[in-house]
Amino acid sequence: MKVCDVVLNSVWHDPRVRKQIAEYMAQGVELSCVGKKCNRYDEEKIKEIPCKTVIVMPDPRYEGKQRSVFKKLKRERIWQEAVRDAIVEQKPDIIHANDLNALIPAYMAKKILNCKLVYDSHEIYVENNFLRDKRLYARVLKFREKRICKKVDQMICVSHAAADYFANEYNIPKPMVVTNCSLKSEQCFADKKNDGFEVLNHGQFYEGRGYDVMLEAIPLLKDFPEIKLALRGFGKLEDQLRSRAKDLGDENVRFYPPVHVSQLIPEASGSMVGVAITEAICLNFKLSVSNKLFEYASAGLPVIMSDIPEHRYLNEKYEFGIIIPDDTPKSFADAVIKLYSDKEFYNKCAENAKRLSEDVNWENEFAKLIEVERALVERK
Repeated sequence: MKVCDVVLNSVWHDPRVRKQIAEYMAQGVELSCVGKKCNRYDEEKIKEIPCKTVIVMPDPRYEGKQRSVFKKLKRERIWQEAVRDAIVEQKPDIIHANDLNALIPAYMAKKILNCKLVYDSHEIYVENNFLRDKRLYARVLKFREKRICKKVDQMICVSHAAADYFANEYNIPKPMVVTNCSLKSEQCFADKKNDGFEVLNHGQFYEGRGYDVMLEAIPLLKDFPEIKLALRGFGKLEDQLRSRAKDLGDENVRFYPPVHVSQLIPEASGSMVGVAITEAICLNFKLSVSNKLFEYASAGLPVIMSDIPEHRYLNEKYEFGIIIPDDTPKSFADAVIKLYSDKEFYNKCAENAKRLSEDVNWENEFAKLIEVERALVERK
């Protein structure tokens, strides 16, 4: 089976695609990748990808920001045709298109090659927060996605909630769910913990991810000096968060520097609790699932989660943490105190987190898709 994995960035920078590459190669699939040069393009990183990789370069006439609507549309069309041609050159049995922007040139290539097309929707792109002020553009994208989704051979997405959305909104069979979880090989259950009862939230410091909720809970946790709040990562809110922590009394707050993705779970395993707050500021966020939830589970940590459908689905099945009723400092503080005070409950959640990581890991999830893809090829 020959698969062409398509993503419209420089390939290396998409963690889900890197995991796909690793598992395809482990399963003996003949693999090639097609990507598009992005602003983080790194030729040395591309050389580390263990399969043939083609990076489509921009037409110099259309680089940079374009004020002209005509030039923007022309540039998009040039990109799509260049990616299409790169896919066609690989002559795959299956095109694996990652996200909506890759789906369009992948569908163009499918029509030429008469091969199979798998659409891997990492998110509900047309319901994303950055499109709030571009509703006409979002409607055009949604129309194109709906039309092509009816013609793909298999659609997959990252959560059961998202799968229900696509099935109902586009009137298609319910997509297959391949959760964006951690590799089983990444599990790390540390015996030695950091000082105190450390509650960790790691990732990029952006709005809607619970960092501000944690800090505003500082006064509510003042009677529990053993409880430490830890933030690991980077992002545009870092200075603001550090300033707010200082204002509220930062003696129980720790800011850790970011680490390489390979060290994320081992470092997390030194904490006691993980935080996966995803504020439902748009439908995409509401129907998604926090990747960090699986990272914490792979570190054996109980998780404090926001009340979105996929978090509730997983917690009802595995009972590995606490769903907070709302994304407020009071609800967060109550959950922390419950895990800190009730040792029996804490230990139960920690064991169930390990069970979750044993059942829901990338090797298990992606193996299901490879089996489906092999069946698609055999039905030619």
